[in-house]
Amino acid sequence: MPGDSGSGRCPANARDRQSNPISLGFARRDCRVRKETEIVKQFVKQWWATWCGRFMRLFAKADEGSGTVSGIALIAATAVMLGVVAAAGNLLICLHRAQHVADLAAVASATALHEGSAVPCEVASRTTRGNGAELQSCKIIGEDARITVAVGTNVPFASQVSKSSRAGPVACE
Repeated sequence: MPGDSGSGRCPANARDRQSNPISLGFARRDCRVRKETEIVKQFVKQWWATWCGRFMRLFAKADEGSGTVSGIALIAATAVMLGVVAAAGNLLICLHRAQHVADLAAVASATALHEGSAVPCEVASRTTRGNGAELQSCKIIGEDARITVAVGTNVPFASQVSKSSRAGPVACE
């Protein structure tokens, strides 16, 4: 409807003024207010779009490549964690291997001692070398043999691990 406040236009000719139930003076003031309101709305829309657009472009440019950096950081963290797990696994395997070699060498040494051999530590040394380990110490205490064995690892901060074992005859009752 012409002259309606929702239409956004002001009465421009006499016919529009006649169809408008509002008096002419009030219609002029209302028309001026609507024009000022439209100007303010248009200014705010343009300002908002301009400044928000600038900020969005600024942030969008700052965000470029962040997915790549995050992906590289995730890959690096995964690689470090896998390295730690691999090192821990190697240490556990070497510890078990050292314990088994120490047990085997202690039993071989105690058996040689029980059979009357004069050099049970030589038997323990051959047993450890045959299993890829190094004999660190061999002590004969009575009828028992106490053996300490070292096994090399592939971990940089722990070049070798060592374990001890004791073997000897058991009294039968």
